[in-house]
Amino acid sequence: MDGLIYGLCVFLDAILNPAILALGVLEAWILAVSWKKLVVLKAEIDRISGTASMRKTHSVRRERKKLKASYVTTVERDWNEFDQFCFRYQKDGKWFSAFSLIIQLFTLLGILGTVAGLFIAMRQNEDWSNAQGMYEGVKFALSTTVLGIILAVIFKAFDIYLNSWYINYIDDGIARFQSNYNEEKDYPQEETPKGSSPEPADVAVRESAPVPPDKGGA
Repeated sequence: MDGLIYGLCVFLDAILNPAILALGVLEAWILAVSWKKLVVLKAEIDRISGTASMRKTHSVRRERKKLKASYVTTVERDWNEFDQFCFRYQKDGKWFSAFSLIIQLFTLLGILGTVAGLFIAMRQNEDWSNAQGMYEGVKFALSTTVLGIILAVIFKAFDIYLNSWYINYIDDGIARFQSNYNEEKDYPQEETPKGSSPEPADVAVRESAPVPPDKGGA
């Protein structure tokens, strides 16, 4: 069992640093793709939420029927655009999720290299007579640790930037759009002339409904 672990550590000594560098190149490519997609999504949610706010503020008509028809048509169109945006956000957001999760691998690979390097150093210097073997093991341990931590710190800085500048902004834009079309606050109402009291809806219905004949009469 000891020999199997030692063989695995020697194998890691040969491939781990190149593997960390290759993973760094892959992570940089994923970063570029996710960054580009987030820029497009940020501009799109700006347009959708800004248009919704403008329509809510300036959607004034003289006749109630025209107002209601225009409002309903606008809401349906905006909600269709918003639904398509949410679908693209979920689809394209997978790139950023992958980027954020891969960052953890750099630290884990660095720790794995540390343990493997120390194991090699101790195995090659069991009688404390092979200083060169210990040096090679410690060198491998420290190099993988430093490389993994450096890449993790760099990509984590980009992760924090994209989260604060794009992800949070897009989430706030989604909330702004939904608040602009809150049913109780945003549904357009017919203005009541000054000095007159609005007529309750149930009274208007009762007055406009036909009066049934009196069955007990003549």
